[in-house]
Amino acid sequence: MRISFLINNIYGIGGTNRTVINLAEALSVHHEVEIVSVFRRAAAPKFGISPRVGVRALVDLRPGSADRTAAGSGEPSEVVPRQEEFYAQYSRFTDDRIIRELQKTTADVVVGTRPSLNLFVAGHTRDGALRVAQEHMTHLAIPPAVRAEMARVYPRLDAVTTVTEADARSFTENTPVPGVPVTGIPNSVPRPSVEPSDCSRKVVVSAGRMHHIKRYDLLVRAFGTLAAEFPDWQLRIYGDGGEAGKLRALISELGLAGRALLMGGFSPIESEWAKGSIAAVTSSAESFGMTLVEAMRCGLPVVSTDCPVGPREILRDGEDGFLVPNGDVAGIAHGLRRLMADEPLRRAMGAAALRNATRYDPAAVADRYVELFEDAARRRAATERGYRAPAATRRTGARHLTVPPVSLGAATVDVTADDAGWLRFSADGPGEGRRRWQFVLRHKPADGAPRPDLPLRTSRKDLENGGTRYTAVLTPSALDELGDGRWQVTMSAAKSSPVHMKAGVRDTRALIDARARTVGRPPTGPIGWNLPYAQPNGRLMLRTVLREEHAECTRVEAADGAITLRGVLTGGRRIEPGALFVVSRRGRHTRTFSVPVEVLGRQAFRAEAPLRHVVDHRLERWEDWDWWLQPDPFDRRKVRICHLLEDFADVKAAYVHPSVPLVGDEPSPYAVVHPARPVWVRPYCSASGAMAMNVVDR
Repeated sequence: MRISFLINNIYGIGGTNRTVINLAEALSVHHEVEIVSVFRRAAAPKFGISPRVGVRALVDLRPGSADRTAAGSGEPSEVVPRQEEFYAQYSRFTDDRIIRELQKTTADVVVGTRPSLNLFVAGHTRDGALRVAQEHMTHLAIPPAVRAEMARVYPRLDAVTTVTEADARSFTENTPVPGVPVTGIPNSVPRPSVEPSDCSRKVVVSAGRMHHIKRYDLLVRAFGTLAAEFPDWQLRIYGDGGEAGKLRALISELGLAGRALLMGGFSPIESEWAKGSIAAVTSSAESFGMTLVEAMRCGLPVVSTDCPVGPREILRDGEDGFLVPNGDVAGIAHGLRRLMADEPLRRAMGAAALRNATRYDPAAVADRYVELFEDAARRRAATERGYRAPAATRRTGARHLTVPPVSLGAATVDVTADDAGWLRFSADGPGEGRRRWQFVLRHKPADGAPRPDLPLRTSRKDLENGGTRYTAVLTPSALDELGDGRWQVTMSAAKSSPVHMKAGVRDTRALIDARARTVGRPPTGPIGWNLPYAQPNGRLMLRTVLREEHAECTRVEAADGAITLRGVLTGGRRIEPGALFVVSRRGRHTRTFSVPVEVLGRQAFRAEAPLRHVVDHRLERWEDWDWWLQPDPFDRRKVRICHLLEDFADVKAAYVHPSVPLVGDEPSPYAVVHPARPVWVRPYCSASGAMAMNVVDR
């Protein structure tokens, strides 16, 4: 059976993209499958796609493409209703491209994936192909004018699917299409490649686009009511979008900086779910609830708002999570508290979530779609003379859900870290042939000469699907050669150019435990840290830390006109009585101020930044002051205070501290201008991990 999915933009990130890819890959085990993207705005899809699934685009919108200024591109679409969410993206030019594709397709089944595309599929697909509409949106969230057009055009379809049974009923009641069955088939979520969570780490995780419908503000407020009761818990929210700025302001307002972290987008996300012990979903509406299933497949119990559709069909309240009233901060907090306070309950519910989520395996969902296609073909054959039903299965053999990538450049590397500094690399590549590929770390110096490449002893294993699995181990002793810096993770072979590998799953949950141990009992020798991370372009990098002495910032409080920091010192020296916290102005006109630190037991310290001094002695409207620790008042050697030892790379973006306003008591002879309005002082972590504060006259 030839199956073609028509999607808006497979090159971006979104829940529809992810679930269509999951289904396409599962169907491709026994069928010929392609994904046809209307638009192409990037060189390659953000999500990895098996080479077994064909991918192509109809309209290329990358810079320099002739399609960007083609005739008709400035004229409105004649198919997509104005009220449809993506109406502005379509034009008479895109109409022509889509219609031409549907009229000449050789697919046996064409599946549209949103209302605008389903209108094309229903109205313009060639007669010999089955026409199926997937509805990923909650039905009543579709504008009435669009639903009216659906009611007019959809009778030419062979089947409609929704992602929940409740939405199938809503579709039938509100937009009846006589003779066309509407079936609820859930989205699929593959079994994660990471080990499930053991529900021991005190982290609440939430993930999804930063959109007001996700109501992360409710989650932050609910967590805020529990922060004092559970001071060692952390909230992590993953996702990109326009609501991030408002959420940061709310986090600052509630005094949750450093406790509630906005982690940005992250892919693949399963390693981050597995770091948590509780998943939280606080949306006001969900068409399905992909994040719920993703979290459950990683062994997390879920606290979810009881949306009109979606979560109540996924969660079994009281068994694998809690359904709480929609829009209710107190209800969300109650559900979180029950799990935060009871580790045995978390573990039991996490195990139930792991069991119950297997019904969303892609193979199971794909079987339901094949049944739907075959049933549609039987109905078409019974009513349409001359229709020839497609062959049910064209591929035979074992149901291998993986195939080797076409090249090493298309492969991804999975990395697992343990709490002792070991890293384990694994990549599935194409059949090796004559070349002997191996992992090689290549230094990327910030300045100065690069260090020599570090080859890793690489093992190879032939796979049943014809590929090769490469594995390697990086030991803590390798830090003696790697030192302090950043390294590309590459594959190299004789007479071949090095390939900078793509990042796959980075399972760094053990580093949470390693940080807690380091902060609790700072080592008296050198400190080492290995952290794999992905660049914005998806390439895999390694951040290595090796320092004889290191001052790690463990907490910053910015409130009531003061900035207070806490930290620990590792290495051979002790924090002596009279130790100093030193701030130094960056740039040509250096200046330093120091204040005594309070020693807090074993190598821990606390200090209050000398804000009055830096404000009254500033020379520019914007200045940066670096933070240092001088452990011995009689030894002028200082240690840079950093925030480095985390399980993720972008500490700067995750730990966003609020600004503190100060007003000068009297005119300063040093400042260019000393206005009556506040001067703002904000602590921050630089991209390199060093702590500092900026002083800004706004």
